[in-house]
Amino acid sequence: MRRTAALLAGVVLLLTGCATGGASGGTTIVLGDQQGTLQTLANASHAFDGTGYTVKWAEFRSGATLFQAMGAGQVDAAWAADLTTLQALSGGLQAKLVGAIQGDGSNSSLMVRGNSPIRTVADLKGKDVVVSSARGGIAEYLLAKVLQDNGLSYRDVHVRYLAFADAQAAFASGQIDAWATNGIYAETAKSQGGRVLADGRDGRTSGLMLVSALPAALDDQAKKTALGDVLKRLGTAYEWAGAHQAEYTSLYATANKIPETTASVVVSQGQGVVGPVTPAVTGTIQSVNDLMTSIGVLPKAVTVAPLVDGAVYPAQ
Repeated sequence: MRRTAALLAGVVLLLTGCATGGASGGTTIVLGDQQGTLQTLANASHAFDGTGYTVKWAEFRSGATLFQAMGAGQVDAAWAADLTTLQALSGGLQAKLVGAIQGDGSNSSLMVRGNSPIRTVADLKGKDVVVSSARGGIAEYLLAKVLQDNGLSYRDVHVRYLAFADAQAAFASGQIDAWATNGIYAETAKSQGGRVLADGRDGRTSGLMLVSALPAALDDQAKKTALGDVLKRLGTAYEWAGAHQAEYTSLYATANKIPETTASVVVSQGQGVVGPVTPAVTGTIQSVNDLMTSIGVLPKAVTVAPLVDGAVYPAQ
């Protein structure tokens, strides 16, 4: 109870001063964000200017804390990676899938040292592989998928979990055989002499981020209509980012107080196309669920199709 109370208090603080858009006194929709990513994109692109409703951004450091708040009814809708969303659903979150953002999967990589004798995925058999950071992240799915694709089981490697900073230090000093990681950490590993054994492109990960919404928000017709408009505007924002990468990189670096070289990697890997949760997308998510359930990462299997609400994404 105390943990939940503290979490909800944190949400209220996070919402302060984070409104975007439109009409005062009208509909307000609370969108869960991670590390300010979508809010930065919305502000930079101006795609959310002039809405007839108010967007409040609730910022979280991780998908896990975001979904805790969502489960407590403090967030109307959220975006997160497919596996992070599946973890929440597997754990009992009541939510519907209303939109998908398709990326290329390049933000996850399986790294080895440049001078490592490991030349192929098959060479990982019997080796120690570190996953950053928590159990059930996209980097872990990449590892599970490439092992499966190369005729190995998850039990053929020795997996342990380390926080990003600890794993980076261990990798740089040659203390681990291979490292499954995300984003800028893979770029840092390359700069330290690392080599990409496999990345998440070409179907090795789905590349999907999912937008989910609470049933209570979807039962409110005004919020449901607003959420459909949010998805449309989010698509416009991603299109803007793709066409203005240099400008967006500079704005992203300033907003997040990071070097432009780091921001450039994040922006490049974060490109995506917003669309509905189609049957093809549903099948892809189900495949992710099935693999991660089979290796014990998800506590309970999720049947994805009944969780899709196709009426929210606006008709083209």
